[in-house]
Amino acid sequence: MKKFLRVMLFICCFPVVALSFDEVGIREFLNETGEGFIQTLGLTDKAEKYARIDEMIDEHIDSEYMARFSLGQYWRGFDETQKQTYLSLFKRYLKSLYKTYPLDFETDGIGFSISTITQKGNFWDATCVIDLPEQYRMENFEKVSVVFKIEEKEGKLYFIDLKIGEASMLLTLRGRLADMFKNAEEDIGWFLEDFEDLIKSNEQRLILEN
Repeated sequence: MKKFLRVMLFICCFPVVALSFDEVGIREFLNETGEGFIQTLGLTDKAEKYARIDEMIDEHIDSEYMARFSLGQYWRGFDETQKQTYLSLFKRYLKSLYKTYPLDFETDGIGFSISTITQKGNFWDATCVIDLPEQYRMENFEKVSVVFKIEEKEGKLYFIDLKIGEASMLLTLRGRLADMFKNAEEDIGWFLEDFEDLIKSNEQRLILEN
């Protein structure tokens, strides 16, 4: 009886997250952002394309969540100034990553469909299938399955991760930053300097290539 009462007390005291989105809302969000992204990739003006993708990152990605998750246990050791510096650098890092890949390709023929949506607390895993245009298809490689992890935060939806096969972007970033932190001998100041140098290198490469 006492054990039962303790369990009930735990349940009653556990914070309940009030969700304002259902599966229909998630589908609408995915269709809107997916279609917007495809249209953006199809832009011929590269500066306009990059500017629009940057806007989409600001609007649809919770970079703070990703930044804190990627830093893991080291986040607790940062003071407030260091945290704000790191969060600003992390968003720049996200924006520098995609610019290191070629984005000059035709988007005609790209298909986008949502196969499953699974709710997990205030998170959703949404599996989407992308049909590749004819010119990019290879044997046994005509579709790409991508799992987006979506969170609801303050009444809005944000992407926080994507998985292709077993590869998670968020876990990859976490491993990468953990290695960088260890290479900086776990010194926060050195880590932030190295992180900024990496970002500047990505940004400089973009300038040189364009």
